[in-house]
Amino acid sequence: MKIIRRAAQKGVGISAILAFSVGLAATTGVAQGRFSARPLPRALARAAETGIGPVESEMRNVDYHVDDAVILKISYLRGTLRTTRPNEPPWFDDPTSFDISLDSAVVAITPQSLTAMLNTYVFNYPGSDIKKLKVEIEGNELVQTGVLDKAINLPFRIKSSISVTPDGRLRLHPTHVKVAGLGVRGLMNFFGIELQNMVKVKGGRGVEVVKDDFLLSPDALLPPPRIKGRVKSVQIANGVVIQTLVGTTTRTVPRMSPAANAKNYMLYQGRVLRFGKLTMNATDLQIVDGDQKDPFDFFLAKLNEQLVAGSSRNLRDYGLLTTMPDYNDLGAGTARTSTGTVATKKP
Repeated sequence: MKIIRRAAQKGVGISAILAFSVGLAATTGVAQGRFSARPLPRALARAAETGIGPVESEMRNVDYHVDDAVILKISYLRGTLRTTRPNEPPWFDDPTSFDISLDSAVVAITPQSLTAMLNTYVFNYPGSDIKKLKVEIEGNELVQTGVLDKAINLPFRIKSSISVTPDGRLRLHPTHVKVAGLGVRGLMNFFGIELQNMVKVKGGRGVEVVKDDFLLSPDALLPPPRIKGRVKSVQIANGVVIQTLVGTTTRTVPRMSPAANAKNYMLYQGRVLRFGKLTMNATDLQIVDGDQKDPFDFFLAKLNEQLVAGSSRNLRDYGLLTTMPDYNDLGAGTARTSTGTVATKKP
């Protein structure tokens, strides 16, 4: 009451005094538990209760950079991000923190990317028998050329058919072999010599030589994040190797809802996901290509650069919609994020 009398003496209006008093009483009441806080919207309440677990993932028309030279051309991918560390969510900025567990996917790779992948991640170790490998396509077969590092360096050329093993690996089966310019396939058969006697591959590299065949495991060929799945079918078409992949287990796959008319995107929904300094509970994140006319060129290791060049906005359901330029456009200084080519959910 003393505060009110002093305020009145100084000419403060009664309405202002009453408003202050009511606000103070309400604040004090909430603090003392005498009043209920405003109920959280359903989406936020669900987010508050969300724990660490699989994050649903969907991609369409994404050129996914493993590095500057190895690019996976993802037509479609459906799966989950699964943490590799107890009590920690997947974190985009640390690719060792999660695996990509596939339900289904269609992924193509060019001979150039296949060459870079094998030279960088498979045969790049001291004592490797294979050097300077190059992969090309001839008709429906792969041609591998390089150097066999034995007592002397021997150039080789191996032409192979490609198929799938019962356990979901790629099989490269030689149909023609030349070493030092000489056709040796007939001699190998005559003397009972197999490629596994000539070529040794270090374990854990995703490649195994069994008799005459190279067997490639998709979940071990590349650096993290590891892709967990198996090959269902493979074909060579339009100058690329196209793989259809499925999961190692089956489950009921929940439906995901991307922004309307977005053809090139990545969508993440579900549990907890980290990116940069941010942590998103009950994740609802869609990353959309700013230029829908060609595939979305995306580089996880350069995520922040693409984020800076793009734009983000919150949606009414508390989701986050991010529009990015293609990674291969960043060097040209063109951040195509305001083209109006993507019709999105209303914010």
